[in-house]
Amino acid sequence: MKEKIRKLTVSAMLIALSTVLSLIKPIDLPLGGSVTPFAMLPVMLIPIMYGVRFGFFACFVNSVVQMLLSIAEVVSWGMTPLVLVSCILLDYILAYTVLGFTGFAKNKGKGAIIGFALLSLSLRFLMHFISGTVLFGNFSDGVWAVIWGSITYNASYMVPEMITTTLALFALFSNKAFCNFIKK
Repeated sequence: MKEKIRKLTVSAMLIALSTVLSLIKPIDLPLGGSVTPFAMLPVMLIPIMYGVRFGFFACFVNSVVQMLLSIAEVVSWGMTPLVLVSCILLDYILAYTVLGFTGFAKNKGKGAIIGFALLSLSLRFLMHFISGTVLFGNFSDGVWAVIWGSITYNASYMVPEMITTTLALFALFSNKAFCNFIKK
């Protein structure tokens, strides 16, 4: 029982830290997306510490928190109900929940952590890309303009996030004290 309480408490604290970091936006784009100081890092530690199943659950909880913080802005864009639901699903629920894939690196070492982190972050980028092409494609002329527009828009905030998060994970898991702490 104590282990379950500890797992829930640590996860809640990491989700809260991730939420606070997500509110610090040195770069905030007009149609969603922002560069934040390591906002995904705390929530990606949960699946690494506690495994895939619990990790996906925690990342899903984080996705709901992120959606609730942004829903007023998203609704103000004037989307149809179907597009709004699809946007919520792709840009929030799926985009943040896929960060749980880092859990496949549990107990597999720094290389696996970096690899699964890059996979998770790439999947998040893919969710935003799909949303940009399918849901917001009517703002551009031609298929290639839509694809290129979605890639460049989403890469403008996701690539810096991917780089900083991956470098931070590398630095953290290069520290033996941190690795020992995380295994407790």
